[in-house]
Amino acid sequence: MQRAWLIVLSLIAALALAAWRPAAPPEPPPGVSARAWGATAAQGAVADVIVTARSYPDLSPARALRTKEAKTRFVVETLLAHASASQARLRADLAARGLSFFPLWITNQIVVRAVDRPTLRWLGTRDDVIHVDLDERTRGIESPQAVDWTTPHSPGPIEWGVQRVNAPQVWAMGYTGQGIVIANLDTGVRWDHDALKPRYRGWNGVTVTHDYNWFDAAPESGPPSSVPQDVNGHGTHTTGTAVGDDGAGNQIGVAPGAQWIACRNMAGASGVGSVARYVACFQFALAPTDVNGNAPNPALSADITSNSWACDPGYGEQGCEVPTALITATQALRDAGIMVVASAGNSGNACRSVNFAPATLDQAFTVGAIQSSNAIANFSSRGPSSLTGRIKPDVVAPGVGVRSARPWSPGSYGFASGTSMAAPHVAGVVALLWSAAPDLHGNVPATEALLRQTAHTLVSDESCGGIPGSAWPNNTYGYGLVDALAAVNAAAGRPVVSAPASARVNEPFTITIGVTNATSLTRTSVVLSSSLPASTTLISSSPPGVLAGETIRWELGDLAPSAALAVSFVISASRPGAIVNQGHAWFAGLTSPIEGDAVTTVIYDYRLIFPFIIHDDS
Repeated sequence: MQRAWLIVLSLIAALALAAWRPAAPPEPPPGVSARAWGATAAQGAVADVIVTARSYPDLSPARALRTKEAKTRFVVETLLAHASASQARLRADLAARGLSFFPLWITNQIVVRAVDRPTLRWLGTRDDVIHVDLDERTRGIESPQAVDWTTPHSPGPIEWGVQRVNAPQVWAMGYTGQGIVIANLDTGVRWDHDALKPRYRGWNGVTVTHDYNWFDAAPESGPPSSVPQDVNGHGTHTTGTAVGDDGAGNQIGVAPGAQWIACRNMAGASGVGSVARYVACFQFALAPTDVNGNAPNPALSADITSNSWACDPGYGEQGCEVPTALITATQALRDAGIMVVASAGNSGNACRSVNFAPATLDQAFTVGAIQSSNAIANFSSRGPSSLTGRIKPDVVAPGVGVRSARPWSPGSYGFASGTSMAAPHVAGVVALLWSAAPDLHGNVPATEALLRQTAHTLVSDESCGGIPGSAWPNNTYGYGLVDALAAVNAAAGRPVVSAPASARVNEPFTITIGVTNATSLTRTSVVLSSSLPASTTLISSSPPGVLAGETIRWELGDLAPSAALAVSFVISASRPGAIVNQGHAWFAGLTSPIEGDAVTTVIYDYRLIFPFIIHDDS
């Protein structure tokens, strides 16, 4: 009997054990990523998260607006209004819970800091939230190549990279980037560096104002810095290549007439970034704020952003393992008329090594690096884009042995190599182009097309993405070496003058002035003119021009994309010497005329001397 009871008890125990299962760990709510859920698993663990609110506004109407100012204002007002409405309840509830948060209205998201497991569950089950993910922080600067920060200060001529993109020739035409603002989104900037302080928008020559000119989205520790700083050196170097000039022989920047503002999106000596930091800086470029991130003002937006960093999915950055990372933010800037220039990356020389946003994106103009010989740098990432399969890089620029500013003292300079150094060359070229052709200002697609069309063709013996290196474009050099002079000449519609090399006194000769619209924009109110030297007489013109004093002028109306027109006039000179003919072109949006190259006609006074022939018949 006792044995029977033992058997019964054993069976009951076995059945109980079979029925028991250890409690499964709680699954995250549907709106919370496994990564964010795991980061809060330990008792008392907290994490920073990005909360995506529902819906996103249509920004496409901005593309039809004519001016950059109108585009930017429409985009910012639309985004702010939409985020304010869709995030209103969420923001109020976060504030009521005493949580620290920062709205990323450019992407209709909110960064919420120090979130624990219960708060994460609460966020993930809200009906006004689409998704909650971890904001992973990791290094955003790819491994530098051949960096030398020890080079002593030694004033010299214009840096080789600045010369290679033909910037000095554009300066000689009067265009130095004036009126254009470049936002450097990087590790920060030493604002009072000798080569950078005069170009900082916050400096008026007497006092400094950092509000609306600087924002710290990546403080190393503690609160954000209210003063621009750079403990890494990368951001100071890249800013110098875009705009730097100390006026004392260090001509390190491509567009020394442009102004710069900055946002730190990578913290510390190693440059630690995150998607939230990258997006916050794109947002600052679109509508700068005071140093506390308040009161965004689209009237003070940047025109160009220079981005020498990578959102590397290998590090697990939130969003970066999704191939479309950062598209929403960069498309908003593009719609607002702000150009996003990005380094291609230093993962070459393998094909398909343009792997990281923003370089992979159609919304970014991607730049590879060349050596002083114009050969591609071994480290420069090759295309095609791992995201789209399209040609990348778009163009190349100098990126090996580039000398620029460093942050250790106001007069410190050094060399560095990488596609990080190539990208700001192109940001500077865009500033030159937009100062020379203001009707292109804010038209990002047309600007990109023009830079591709006018780049100096470069080919190689390597083939990537099924495209031979001998083809144009290719996935090694893209469309080639960016050329500021060629782009400005094409964009500005520089007139071409033709005239005979010589003529005789009082002999009529014909001068022709031609102009071509190489852009995708219609030129409006086109005017051509030429000065007539005092010794010349106008005989006729075709079509009929208007003579006022010593200037003949033609008002020609509109000039369609890719169209050309020409005018001519016939003159004669009353005395020998050199007659210089030069054409001038105007169109709507220009504040000064575009001058063509001067052409000289030498006027001869022919006096035929007939020799006396004496016949001696004797």
